[in-house]
Amino acid sequence: MKSLLLFVPLLVAAAHAASSAAPASPTPSVASELQATFVDPAAPEVAEIRTLGERAINRVGVSMVSEVKLAVAKDGPEKAVEVCHLKALPMTGKVIDDMPRITALKRTSLQLRNPANAPDAADQLALRKVQLDIERGENPPKVLVQRIDLPGAAREWRVYRPIGVAQQCVVCHGERENLSPGLRQRLEERYPNDQATGYTIGQWRGLIRATVAEASPPAKAPSAAPKAPAGKAAKKS
Repeated sequence: MKSLLLFVPLLVAAAHAASSAAPASPTPSVASELQATFVDPAAPEVAEIRTLGERAINRVGVSMVSEVKLAVAKDGPEKAVEVCHLKALPMTGKVIDDMPRITALKRTSLQLRNPANAPDAADQLALRKVQLDIERGENPPKVLVQRIDLPGAAREWRVYRPIGVAQQCVVCHGERENLSPGLRQRLEERYPNDQATGYTIGQWRGLIRATVAEASPPAKAPSAAPKAPAGKAAKKS
């Protein structure tokens, strides 16, 4: 299996934790009226979308894995489970203060620990695309760009980056029998249906995704100056 460490140096090497130049290829409908299309991430027309998505992934992903790394070093893997349990990615709305076009962030995988990270239909297409590349013995993509079209709704863009398993990750995601008894107990309490164990260093873990709006939200109109109270003359300058 190809090592993901080569393709996610910022997310994996910094802490714990589409396709190359192929033409855009439409995919089957993934919901009743939803159409998802993978677009060549090197295409000039999606350069801004890709840049915004990757910038958001870098910022949030590095912050999250750094927190987990600190928790492991300070209090052990059991504490890291609590950090991950409480530290959920903001799914919608105002996600990053100075990046208004980022409307959602998500981690997802084919082997879930937290059910809240379950992939939706479009996410599943991205996961399957990466999995198929790996099964073929090919290098997984560095980034995927996906266009989502819904009738009567604004177009949505998704930028996905594969994340791999670093050495620190196997403390919580390695072979289950090798996990500490306290960690196994905490996982059983928090995640009784946990599937995210049995990983080895360099394996593909899943995807982190940033959703990017087609255009920036309209600027708010400046608020009108307050009117002078009735019966009081305006003060002369």
